[in-house]
Amino acid sequence: MNNEISVDKELRYHLSTSDKHVKGNSIIITFTLENLSNQDLWVLTWYTPLEGLKGEIFRIVCNGEEIPYEGRLVKRGIPTKDSYMYIGSRKSISTEVDLSNTYTFPTCNECIVEFKGMIYDVQKSHEFLPKNEHKPIKIIGNIVSFSIING
Repeated sequence: MNNEISVDKELRYHLSTSDKHVKGNSIIITFTLENLSNQDLWVLTWYTPLEGLKGEIFRIVCNGEEIPYEGRLVKRGIPTKDSYMYIGSRKSISTEVDLSNTYTFPTCNECIVEFKGMIYDVQKSHEFLPKNEHKPIKIIGNIVSFSIING
């Protein structure tokens, strides 16, 4: 059985958020990962919002200046089956993350948020889980922009 997939054609992400946020309040981003294929997939959640914010997985630029990540960095060993999420054929999974917990946002006219778009393992069958060797695979998606106003 060939377990290789063409991730650039079978997975896509989508980010969404409000157009405006109030400085000092939560900045919630919704991350959706879509399975565009006709097969079920198991995706390693590491380095994606599906596992929460455990590393520098977003690029954030506010008024032209990159905002540094201030959260924790997690080292990993070997994944377990629980490190993967199932996405049914033609289905999607979503999660919300609060960027204000790991980034300090200034008042600004435009903040742009981009997921760095890396998936470290995708399998077509749970029989292949967990996999010990991983190579980052770039997936495509959108960016979101918003303003941050004083409350």
